[in-house]
Formats: sequence, structure tokens, C-alpha cells
Amino acid sequence: MPKQQYEMINADSYLVKLDTHLAIAQPKKEKVNTSIEYLKGKMWSLFQEKLSTISVFGSYDRNTFVDGNEKSDVDILIVFKKNEFQPQTYLNQIETFCKNHYPRSVIYPDHPTVVIEMDHIKFELVPAHYYSPDAVKIPAPRNKELKWITTEPLNFKKKLAEKDKNNKALIVPLIRILKHWNYLNDKPFSSYELERSIVNQLYNCTTLRDYYFSAVSGLEENIKTEAQKKAYIQLKEKNRRIRVLEREKIVEYIEAEFSSFLPFPR
Repeated sequence: MPKQQYEMINADSYLVKLDTHLAIAQPKKEKVNTSIEYLKGKMWSLFQEKLSTISVFGSYDRNTFVDGNEKSDVDILIVFKKNEFQPQTYLNQIETFCKNHYPRSVIYPDHPTVVIEMDHIKFELVPAHYYSPDAVKIPAPRNKELKWITTEPLNFKKKLAEKDKNNKALIVPLIRILKHWNYLNDKPFSSYELERSIVNQLYNCTTLRDYYFSAVSGLEENIKTEAQKKAYIQLKEKNRRIRVLEREKIVEYIEAEFSSFLPFPR
């Protein structure tokens, strides 16, 4: 088999090509950024002196956003200067704002956020107030006794960026690929815990293929539910089959095998 054909279908080249389809394309990114700036402008005009800042956080800000998946969204943090009300009051105010300024979009509460579904993107708006210079308080999930919980999005962003820099810039692509797998399996892991698991692991790898197999192996330590266990066992078996094809040098079937559980997004 010609060397060029082999490189087109081996495990590493498949994963590299998959990531190029998962990363948001520049034209769409520019359109999303325009929508973000519009939202910021309208929100500032309404709340004015009550606001401290409006910023993008989460996967879009960390460049781990997976394009082409209906469950992907852009998280917008709306930080108020004072904690004057309970979380639900802020969420109600934000929902009213959304309905007034986005009459053609689908608007709905999804505690602890308010969601705007547009034709090209989905926004999740989260009210917050500063707890410290590096931490904010956001609404707690409904099953929590506390009304607010603390999060430090900037600290995790810095940690991920440092990890990516020290690992050949392959951590961000790795995260996108495993988040894609997670979405295809009805999200047994939360996106954040999946990213955190990947960032916290130690690697001694060279290629994206190596990082992928290493990260999947390390994911086992984070299994807490039956759904996670089931999805992981299935993934582990698929990866075993990939390794067999590699070992037996049956490279012509690697692409088809990967496509059965990690297909390119449509």
C-alpha cells in the first residue's frame, strides 16, 4: 500500500481530520462574535450602572467548543455589581430582556441559565456577582440547598491553556474529540468534568492518537454512574478493535471503524 494512502487512514490522521471538522470555522465564529457584541450592547443599555461586566466563558472562551452539535452553546456571564436579589429574580429579568430583544428566537429558562436559540447558535445567559477578583457566584442547581455557588472560570482557562502549551497544542483538539463522543452518547459526563479529567491527567505522548488513547484510559477514574460506565465500556471495546487493526496492520479498516463511533459531524 502506498505510504500516502496509509497516512490518510491511520488512527492519528483520522483524529486530526475529525478535529478540523469539530472546530468552529472562522466565518461562523465571526457571525457568533457579532451576535455576542449585539447582546452585550443591548444588555448594557438596559441594566447600565447595575452591571460590572458581561463576558463569554465556558467552552467557547476556552476554544473547546464543538461545532455542528445541537447541544453546543455559548455561555455568557452577566456579572452584577451587587447581590440584591435571589437568583430567580435575576433569571426572570434576563428572560424578559431576551423576549423583548429576540422576538424571533426561542427563549426559555433552563435553570441556572436562560437560553436563546437562534438559527446559527445557542446562548446560555448566566447571572452572577463577584465573590473575589478571580471567582464569581452563579445560581446553584435546583438540587442544592445553597442559592449561589462559587466558580472560577478564569483559573481553569489558564490551567487548560498551560496544559495545551506544554503538550504540543494537542489538549484542546483532544477535548473537542472526546466531547464529540460524549454528545453522541447522550452526555453521560458533564462537559466540564470531561474537560477537567483530560486536563488533570499526565501524558507522555507524541501524537493526537497517543493522547486520545491515554485520555480514554484515564477517564475510567472519573466514572460515577451506570450510564458513564456503560458508555466507557463501549468506547473501550471500540478502541481495542482499533488497536487490533493497527497491530495486524489492517489499516484499510481503521477509518470505517472510527466512523462507527466517532463519525464526522454532518
